[in-house]
Amino acid sequence: MIPELMGSFDVSLARLGSLSACYFYAYALAQIPVGWLIDHYGSRYLLTAACLTISFGSLVFANANHMLLADMCRVLIGFSSAFAFVGCLKLGATWFPNHKFGFIVGLTNLLGVTGAIIGGKPAAYAVDAYGWRQTMLLSAIIGAVLAFILWAIIKDKAPTKNTHKTNSKILAVLKCKQTWLVAIFGGLMVAPITTYSELWGVSFLINNYELSRPSAAQITTLTFIGIAIGGPTIGWLSDYLRLRKIPMFIGTIGAFCSIGGILFAPMLPLWLLYLLHLTFGFFTSSMLLCYSLISEATPTSIRATTIALTNSIVMLFGALLQTISGILLDYSHLDYNLSFAPLIGCYLLALICFYFIHETNCCYTNKE
Repeated sequence: MIPELMGSFDVSLARLGSLSACYFYAYALAQIPVGWLIDHYGSRYLLTAACLTISFGSLVFANANHMLLADMCRVLIGFSSAFAFVGCLKLGATWFPNHKFGFIVGLTNLLGVTGAIIGGKPAAYAVDAYGWRQTMLLSAIIGAVLAFILWAIIKDKAPTKNTHKTNSKILAVLKCKQTWLVAIFGGLMVAPITTYSELWGVSFLINNYELSRPSAAQITTLTFIGIAIGGPTIGWLSDYLRLRKIPMFIGTIGAFCSIGGILFAPMLPLWLLYLLHLTFGFFTSSMLLCYSLISEATPTSIRATTIALTNSIVMLFGALLQTISGILLDYSHLDYNLSFAPLIGCYLLALICFYFIHETNCCYTNKE
């Protein structure tokens, strides 16, 4: 939607990067209160209400004529979306045994990236055929239908009642170095996906390879297909081996090599470009094991809160890199090599964090 949004609102790439980042800032800042709410009140009511709010935000965005209103809609959608992943993982941690949690995280993410896949080539065709406003209106309608489905099928167990004891546990988790290292590692792994695959990837391929928008969108969509395949596959393998760190290390190196080839190798053949986007997503999905590591080091009663803390830092890194890349693209007059250099730096910093992260062997390390 980038060209249409720039035309409709008459804004620069940097301003459009800020519009996109509004979602991630709201998503990240909402995580802690959202996790606390889910721990205390369960997922059914909150997920249903959040889905309806996203639908409403999409409806207003589809009719927005001013940038400020568009920003507000992105904030509303981002805040409400904060309930989705945390709420699903809370349900997974509640209803499934711990040694299955890596696979549950991967399966949840597989369903989640279905939205990103639909937001690739299918959305590009819809935007070309009907315009971005009608496409957003369709999204709003789908959201309302999903809200009804959520209400109909979700069941909760009894929520936590001992607020004082729960709050003390949260403070203990916040003081734990492992929590922050795992969260920062996850943020550094996800930031290149949110910056390249979700925002600038289509424009990059159109400019560098002279592809049509649907073709460019089809290629970037392979990243999310890779995530969809990698999430449950790597999660299952990690559960089977009872190891988290080895798959995470291999994933970091694989993602680094894949995105490095995409961005800096000269004029790749299309088959290799397809393959690298697929492997970029597959290897990046190894960061989902961060949620398993956090869950295994956290008491059940505050698991949504600590997962939410991790998720907030992950999304905050994505928002910051989107904003920085937009500024660099404006400043460098679409010099993608310069503007995407921070993406490579993310993996180098991730490896430093990784060195200090402790293995859990798929076991609870803090039940109290």
